[in-house]
Amino acid sequence: MFNLTQEERKVILFLVAIALAGTGGNFLVKQFSTAKGITCLNQNLGKINLNSADKGLLMGISGVGEKLADRIIAYRERRAGFSNIDELKDIKGITPSKFAKIKEYLATK
Repeated sequence: MFNLTQEERKVILFLVAIALAGTGGNFLVKQFSTAKGITCLNQNLGKINLNSADKGLLMGISGVGEKLADRIIAYRERRAGFSNIDELKDIKGITPSKFAKIKEYLATK
């Protein structure tokens, strides 16, 4: 059909194998990555709205685990929402250093 030599067939087979391995590796990295990133952020503002975010979205922020997300939601429900981000400091588990890390990802509007 293509009249390829055995060496040419080996090269083509090698290139196909590398392409398949790269595609498979890329799929696995995207599928099983534990990195929490910007993809969870609200596209309009680039920040997560504290007054409407669900637990999963809050957990997408580095440093916010399941319990802290639950506390944030409970605080929001008790106070009928956040009027400013500084109110996060009133929540157990949000230290000044944690607040400094997460505040850049959050908004109240």
